[in-house]
Amino acid sequence: MKKLNLVFILLSDFISVSLSFSLAYSFREIFFPSLFDRFGIKHLHNFSFYFPLLVQILILWLIVGLITGLYKRNTFWNDVKTIWESSFFVTILAFTFSFVAKKEILISRVLLILTFLFSLFLVPLFRAIFKKIMFSIGINRRNVAIIGKGKEVNLLKQELEQNWYKGFNLIGIIKETNRIDRTIKEMQAEEVFILSSCYDEKTITSILMRLEGVVEINIIPNLSRLSLATGEIESLGTVMILIPPHNLYRKANLFIKRCFDLFIASFAMAVFSPLFLIISLAIKLDSKGPVFFRQKRLGRGEKPFTILKFRTMFVDADKRLRKYLNKNPEAKKEWEKYRKLKNDPRVTKVGKFLRRWSLDELPQFINVLRGEMSVVGPRPYMPEERGRIGKYRKAIYRVKPGITGLWQVRGRNQLPFETRLALDEFYVRNWSLWLDIMILIQTIEVVITRRGAY
Repeated sequence: MKKLNLVFILLSDFISVSLSFSLAYSFREIFFPSLFDRFGIKHLHNFSFYFPLLVQILILWLIVGLITGLYKRNTFWNDVKTIWESSFFVTILAFTFSFVAKKEILISRVLLILTFLFSLFLVPLFRAIFKKIMFSIGINRRNVAIIGKGKEVNLLKQELEQNWYKGFNLIGIIKETNRIDRTIKEMQAEEVFILSSCYDEKTITSILMRLEGVVEINIIPNLSRLSLATGEIESLGTVMILIPPHNLYRKANLFIKRCFDLFIASFAMAVFSPLFLIISLAIKLDSKGPVFFRQKRLGRGEKPFTILKFRTMFVDADKRLRKYLNKNPEAKKEWEKYRKLKNDPRVTKVGKFLRRWSLDELPQFINVLRGEMSVVGPRPYMPEERGRIGKYRKAIYRVKPGITGLWQVRGRNQLPFETRLALDEFYVRNWSLWLDIMILIQTIEVVITRRGAY
C-alpha cells in the first residue's frame, strides 16, 4: 500500500512539474512574447529542444524530494513548505549542472524561473487533488481511533477532520479502557491517539502495554496548554526535559517579523488604495458619521493604541446594543460568550458587507506602518478584556497584535474566548516566518469562503 501511495504521489508531482514547464514555455513564447521582447530577451527554440532539460528537472525533483522528506506523510502546509524548498533547490541545481557541463545554450533562465514559479502552486494543488482521489478509493486511508474523554476529545476530533490530507479516517472514540485491546481489534483501527491528560499514569501504562505491537500509537499531551505541545525535548541522562518554545521572545525574530510586516503593509496599501476611496464613499452615503472607526486597544506591553477600521456601525451603536440585549436573553448569552452577535443591531447595511468580507479591517495596515500592529499576531484585545486574559497575559502582550492570526483561520467568530487566548499564546511561542505566510494564505481562503464571518 505504501508503494502504491508513493507511485500516486510521484505521478502527481511529475504531471504538475511537467505542466509547470509547459506553461512556462507557453507564457514566454505564446501568451506574452512581447513582454519579454521589451527587455531584449531572446526567443526560445522549439519545445522539443528543451525536452532533455525537462527530464533533468524530473530526475532532480525525485532525488531532492527523497532527501528533503517530500514523500513522507505530512500535513498539507508542511507539504507546501517542503515542496517550495524542493522546487527552489531543483531550480538552483538545474542552473548549476548546465553551467558546469557548459551547456548554457540548452537552458533558458526565463524558462527555469517561470517553471519554478508555476510549480509553487501547481504541485501542491495536484497533490491535494490526487490525495482526494486516493482516499476516495481507499489508498493510504488509515483508520484511527481516539482514546480519551471530555472536551479535549472534541478538539482532537476537529484537528483530525481538518487534517484530512494525512489520510486519517476517524472510526471511533474509546472512553473505557478495560477491554481496550479487544475493542481496537473489533474496530479494525490501524492507529490510535491517546489523550494522556484524560487518564492517570497507571492507566496510560496499561493502555501502552496492551496496544504496543497491535497498532501505531500516538500520545497527545495536555491540549489545554497548546503552546507546550511543540516544545523541544532533550534528555538529561534518563530524565526527559521539555523546553517550552518562545520564538517571539527573541529580538532577532522580532526584527525579521517587522521587516515582513513593512513589506506586506506597503504592498497592501499600494494595491488597495482605490478600494479605500470606494469604501469611504459608500460609508458616507449609507449613514451619518465618520468614515473611520477609532477604538482603544491594548498593544505590546499592554500599552493602549488607537486601532483604525472602516466604520460599520451606527453612531448610537451602544444604545442600540443595550436595548437589543435587554429584549433578547439568548442574544445576551451569545454576547457574553463570544463578545459578538450574528444579528448585531448596531451594524449598518454597508457595514454588514464590509464585515462579511473583512474589508473593514483594511485601515489597520496604517497601524502596521505606524508600528502599532503586525500583519499577523494575537487579537487586538480591548482594555476591558484585560482581566479575562489571565495566564495568557505575559505571552500575548510580548508582541504587537495582528490584523489576522491563528484565531481567525481556525474558526474566527465561532471560537470561544478561552480558545482564542490559547491560540494566541501558541502563536507567540511557536512563531516562524513560514507560520506567518501560512496564516496569510489561509486568511485569504477564509475571507473568500466567508467561513465564520458575521
